[in-house]
Amino acid sequence: MNNQRLAILLMVGQGVLFAAETAVIHHLGSGVSLILLALIRAVAGLGLAFLLARGVGLTVLRTRQLPLQLLRGATGALYLWVMIYSFGHMPFADATAISYTQAAYIAVFSVLILGEPVTRLHWIGASVGFIGALLIAKPAFAGWHGAYLVALLGAGLNGLGFVLNRYLQEEDTAATTMFYANLVPVIVNIPALMLTGMPSVSSMNLWVPAIFFLGPVGMYLGIIAVKHADTATLGPYTLLRMIIGVIGGVIIFRELPDIFSTCGATFILAGCALSSSTTGRRGEPVKRLPLTCQLGR
Repeated sequence: MNNQRLAILLMVGQGVLFAAETAVIHHLGSGVSLILLALIRAVAGLGLAFLLARGVGLTVLRTRQLPLQLLRGATGALYLWVMIYSFGHMPFADATAISYTQAAYIAVFSVLILGEPVTRLHWIGASVGFIGALLIAKPAFAGWHGAYLVALLGAGLNGLGFVLNRYLQEEDTAATTMFYANLVPVIVNIPALMLTGMPSVSSMNLWVPAIFFLGPVGMYLGIIAVKHADTATLGPYTLLRMIIGVIGGVIIFRELPDIFSTCGATFILAGCALSSSTTGRRGEPVKRLPLTCQLGR
């Protein structure tokens, strides 16, 4: 199995896990604090990082890229807060559609940070995939206001975190990146939870194991995936969870997709195919641009 195929399979696995995690969060409803869920997810992520690094112990903390590792963790924490705000101040379909502009951000950051060659097919694949996401989400984009700009910022943060996963692994292990990606959210969400108050978790008891497993393992699969293929190639594959959600609706709830959702799924698959058909420097080291110097390394 070549590196790109392995990376694609890992992205498919991530899509399945993230779609399942979204379904669990939707099941819990608005009565459960998303900050609490984020904290639980991040704590589980730290535990998984230590489990993966059990042979080396605390050396998983060692890094020569600490500012960048903290930046990666901060993008994840800030993205969550931006997502909470945007979904709370925008129609759900609009917020969902904007969140999937991350594929375009991934392509941009792949050039600026990694020095990857982003071809015309990469851009076409990202664009076609985004059109597919629009067809599934069916946003109205009525009454444009400041929350839409915040949502676009959040998508950019998510794309930046995805690309930094690749950049950081040129020197650090996946377990180290996993550790710091979850350490910062733990540190910032504990005070946030104290300010908002501790909600009742009785309704979460049966679902806590799912939250512990789905999100952290999905994150780790994404971290591993970007080590085996160009991030611009994998960008459209972040949209797969929408297709998986549609399939889940058919299997679990017997909800047949309409013509727009069917066309949208087809577009997303076409975008993935176009992006992965590009020949690139798969598996080769990235061009480490002077990003760490700019952050005072």
